[in-house]
Amino acid sequence: MSTRMIAVKELVSGMVIGEPVLSASGKTLLGKDVVITPRTISLLLMWDVNKIVVVDESTTPTSESTQEQPAAVADQGSVTEEFITFFKEYDSVVTTATQSFDFIRNKNQIPVQELKDTSFSIYSTVLSTGPAIMDYLLVSDYNLADKVARHSVMVAFISSIIGRKLNLADEQIHVLILAGLLHDVGKLVIAKEADDHPHSHVINGAKLLQHVPSMPQEVLLSILQHHECMDGSGCPLGSVGDKIHPYARIIAVADFFHQQAYTGEHANPFPVLESMSKEMFGKLDQGVCQPFIGHVRDCLINSPVLLSDERTGQVIFFNANKLDQPVIKTDTGTIIDLAATKHIFIKRLVNQEYLANAN
Repeated sequence: MSTRMIAVKELVSGMVIGEPVLSASGKTLLGKDVVITPRTISLLLMWDVNKIVVVDESTTPTSESTQEQPAAVADQGSVTEEFITFFKEYDSVVTTATQSFDFIRNKNQIPVQELKDTSFSIYSTVLSTGPAIMDYLLVSDYNLADKVARHSVMVAFISSIIGRKLNLADEQIHVLILAGLLHDVGKLVIAKEADDHPHSHVINGAKLLQHVPSMPQEVLLSILQHHECMDGSGCPLGSVGDKIHPYARIIAVADFFHQQAYTGEHANPFPVLESMSKEMFGKLDQGVCQPFIGHVRDCLINSPVLLSDERTGQVIFFNANKLDQPVIKTDTGTIIDLAATKHIFIKRLVNQEYLANAN
């Protein structure tokens, strides 16, 4: 396979990246074999990348669909490989974020470039994974989200998905990811005597970042306001509706979803969808919740689940008013409407166990 160097301004959709695109500090921004799209070009320009290596045109695919929809067109073996690839990228991002967060905890300083690189890596993974990203996130967090780094990475990933559903520009999504990554940074520097206050980290995080050079103001506002509620019942200021920054409203939804969906040993997103459908009429932003709930619901169709009576099956339909009680087709062919069936509920997604063992 031959490759050549090309200026970013000369890229066209359909070209294929021949070598990983690296940041100034050596972090991977875009991986090899990623198909160029208008969004990819926009990202490269935003990152001030002038030239990249691409595969020679004679070997370039003519369609973007193979990169944008891997899960939809691949056979089972390819899907498995795609899962493993994402899992490794995700685990690498968590490891890097943990190192940055340990630095903050020990030095009480923000490693800005390292965190921006991690944000780039998250968005690069989102772009290269395409529509399958939410499917992978629903099974990737194989451990309890009891550490700030792991939770923050997941919130950043989920926030980026919401940002794309809301058609935010690439530059906006990048700042949103950085804000999601740092939303709980105050927990790393919180004083011992303040540990019992549930929202001390909000103030501490804002104080830590307010004098950091080159930190976007949107990040600071997101950290300060991600526990505010649309009805004014949140903390720390009781801000209402449009007084809350849009990024903070997105992060609030991502934070709520991850905290609720990963309360046990395995992910169970079904109860949280029902909770969110109620909370969006008061505490959460309805304009953020509705498209996200719809997206997660669509991703869960055909997902394999384990029921409380130990039967396994697939989700085939969602009841509009009972998102936690969908219709299930068991592996033996029995149709069960959980909304009309007492004492049977979904315990977890069964493919959660797959990635835990794949590592």
